[in-house]
Amino acid sequence: MTKFKFGVVLTVHNKAWLLDRVLTGILTNTLEDFQLCIVLDGCHDDSEKVARETLKKYINFSSVEIIKADNVFETKANNLGLSILNCEYAAIVQDDMIIKESGWNLRMVKPFELFSDIFAVTAQTAHNWKINPNSVHLGMTSDLDNCWSDMIIHTDHANKNTIDRETLGVRRSGNRGPLVLDYEAAKALNFFDEQFSPQDMDDHDLCYRAFKKTGKLVGCYWVDYESKSEWGGTRISGFTAPWLYKANHKNTRLFYSRHLDLIKSSSIVENRKCH
Repeated sequence: MTKFKFGVVLTVHNKAWLLDRVLTGILTNTLEDFQLCIVLDGCHDDSEKVARETLKKYINFSSVEIIKADNVFETKANNLGLSILNCEYAAIVQDDMIIKESGWNLRMVKPFELFSDIFAVTAQTAHNWKINPNSVHLGMTSDLDNCWSDMIIHTDHANKNTIDRETLGVRRSGNRGPLVLDYEAAKALNFFDEQFSPQDMDDHDLCYRAFKKTGKLVGCYWVDYESKSEWGGTRISGFTAPWLYKANHKNTRLFYSRHLDLIKSSSIVENRKCH
């Protein structure tokens, strides 16, 4: 099986109306040979049809696989896609993100090549986690369905608004989408921990587990992409679904109990030039 330098996992849930733009952004802006795995997760619209019709426009693109999942949600869907890839660097792209920068993949791989202590690079935001001294949820065991957990807060944000284009903002963790992983290191950690299913906080857990095992960190090195909040990813258009609030409370408690040692330790704040 051919090993690619770069692979992309795109998980899709009922995004037929946007999918052509999302796929076109990936297919036209990802340079050099790469591997693509599209995970159709619980789709009951025309997402599969749109995906196949869009792919037909790129007759020379053969390294693609489409797999179907039975509504397993984001954590497990991403793992399904990652398990298919055979690459050096794997990117997680969500179905509400349109890549707009040619060569975005080469740019996001650059920090790995410059620095040996990088596990993941996000185009969204990298940050640290700290205990919230004003938390009302600390010690609570209920999974509330009407709010986000406030046990911990993210700080020291590195993103498009806080760092310049040629700076890698190194922190302890980073948000999924677009998120590029050192594939072999992520595979050694069994990718995302499915205890965090259906989703939320699994990306941060993966980053913290990677640091504990390898000492490697996460950086933000942003690229140009578009993602509007109304395009949504919570399966209730325009609103945060109650199940996602509940998942956030459950998973924040799990993340807190598992990584309290790092949460309480000193933060990582390094801004490295990538000239």
